[in-house]
Amino acid sequence: MLVTEQTYKEIGDRLAQSDTWTIDVETNGLDPFNRNQICGLGVGTLEGEVHYFPFRHQQGTNLPIHMQKDLITLVNTRKTLIGYNLKFDLHFLATEGLLIEDKELIDVIVMVRLTEPSDEKDMGLTKTIIRSYGAEAAAYDLETKKYLRSNKWHKDFSEAPPSILGPYCEKDVEWTTRLYRDRLQLIKQSRQEKVFELECALTKVLYKMEQHGITIDNEYAQAAQTKIKSRRDVLATKIYGLVGEFNINSTQQVCEVMNNNGIYSPLNTAKGAQSWGEAALIQINNPLAGLVRQYRALGKLYSTYLEPYVEKNIMHTSFCNWGTLTGRLSSRGPNLQNIPRNHFKLSDTTLTADGRKVVMNRINALIASKGGSTNVDLDDDVIDTWGFIGDESYSEEDDTQIAVRRLFLPRKDYSLVAFDYSQMEVRVFLSYFQNDEIKALLARADTDFHSEAAKMAFNVQEDDEQFKFYRQMAKAVTFGTIYGIGSKKLAVQLGTTSAKALQYKKQYFAGLKGSKEFFDKVVQTVLIKGQLKNRYGRVYKIPQNLGYKGVNYLVQGTSADILSERMIEVESYLQGTKSKLLLQVHDEVICEVHKDDLATVPYKIKDIMEQNSLDIPLYVDMEVCDPSWATKKELTIEEEYDIVNDIDWD
Repeated sequence: MLVTEQTYKEIGDRLAQSDTWTIDVETNGLDPFNRNQICGLGVGTLEGEVHYFPFRHQQGTNLPIHMQKDLITLVNTRKTLIGYNLKFDLHFLATEGLLIEDKELIDVIVMVRLTEPSDEKDMGLTKTIIRSYGAEAAAYDLETKKYLRSNKWHKDFSEAPPSILGPYCEKDVEWTTRLYRDRLQLIKQSRQEKVFELECALTKVLYKMEQHGITIDNEYAQAAQTKIKSRRDVLATKIYGLVGEFNINSTQQVCEVMNNNGIYSPLNTAKGAQSWGEAALIQINNPLAGLVRQYRALGKLYSTYLEPYVEKNIMHTSFCNWGTLTGRLSSRGPNLQNIPRNHFKLSDTTLTADGRKVVMNRINALIASKGGSTNVDLDDDVIDTWGFIGDESYSEEDDTQIAVRRLFLPRKDYSLVAFDYSQMEVRVFLSYFQNDEIKALLARADTDFHSEAAKMAFNVQEDDEQFKFYRQMAKAVTFGTIYGIGSKKLAVQLGTTSAKALQYKKQYFAGLKGSKEFFDKVVQTVLIKGQLKNRYGRVYKIPQNLGYKGVNYLVQGTSADILSERMIEVESYLQGTKSKLLLQVHDEVICEVHKDDLATVPYKIKDIMEQNSLDIPLYVDMEVCDPSWATKKELTIEEEYDIVNDIDWD
């Protein structure tokens, strides 16, 4: 029911009898941190009452300001809030005065992830309603959105009258409430209560991280863009000098130029045309292909990794605890998981022989990740075109270097401190083996598991001439098993044949006691039951023919749940300090530590993160990022006071 000034008190009094509300906001944009606002709020109770409160519609009647404020007060006094992609709604409500400290937050989209087949990717409310209750149930959504588009109201919902948007919002609330009830039963049936509780607590932590945001050096972003544009002009001149002028960003023109010079793509598109994307360019043994790839890569660096930050002082990403199939966190707006660790060198490079070997390994790994099947061997001058991608050792003094992580800065009187798990996934993977020798290795912080795996699997020692090769072999097989890649891709990574790769896998499984038993058990369980459970009870419904991917779900999922559990405890601890939990990227957590806390807080965080309820020995590398996320220095007891004194707090 649409709430008016005349009906507000009566309806508000009834709603106030319920401690649990389902909420859904309608807004005039998607960015609560950049001037977008609520135009209306939908509220529902578990008893079935649903209402829409208009706030800022450009036509029709809105509630008076004092009633809007009173409604927010009512929201603040609820014990539990339910929503679909709840953090989005909370951020908009925060601009109205929302407080969440004492609340239970339940995000139904997370419940859907826990109870859907593990390969389901579309978690949107409309598609979820259709999957759960049929297409007819979602007709209201499709019809309303069609009507909004026809009136050009779809980009700014405040332009639509409450009489149109209100019923639409109320339906969203109704279906969200029903999904909550139904999925809660499924969670109980699958005994995922522990994971559900973990995810609810994590939602609050992620909300706080998103609210806080991270400081951005937009001047650096602008300067970096200028340098990249200049470098692309140099590359364009080089390319034109080889083949004449054309539009390097045009796939069609690239194809024509390449073909006219006797260069043909090793890959085709789905429609049979030559493909000229990165996967093709990295396999072509010609400097022209290398220069074109570098030109395009710098263009992506310019637009994807720098453009979003040029006019921002604070960046607020959105962390998704429902966006991956395994349970790993993802992020968007921007995607921090894809921010390069490496720096980019904006000058011509000539690599050393060892450097070229590293680059070739990187190229072959890229080809394997994109489904390639051949071992590429490139000439030195082609490999040198890859020299613009450096390692992680960024230097502030080198004016030709660009590092995306350089954009991220601490606030005044704070320092960024990074906590990075050492070989976390490998440790979780090996913990599944029933092997006393491996358990002993797990107990050591300094264990190089890839070296130890090489010794056990291939019967070699560190002083053997071929030890580096076998270590790389063991590493490739370990991660290949975790990520579910076959012998074909493994062969590409190792620069060998599929038959040899299969032989190495057999040796690996034979040498590491418990590894084959674990892998076979996973595959068999998927075949028989069609699902797996990780150490926390998280359920993965996996197609029976994809059992070989099951190890990935177990390892990544268990690692993700460990990290979530630790982040919740870290956040709880930091409430008594001036420091903040800031970012989580893969197995790395970034905190913003106040100068007054630097001597004590990082060590407590490290201690918290090295504990876990599964009793898997984990170890964390701790580094201070000074002056930005791009530059790291080991934080030790001996150095900590010097670091505080050296930082320019002004």
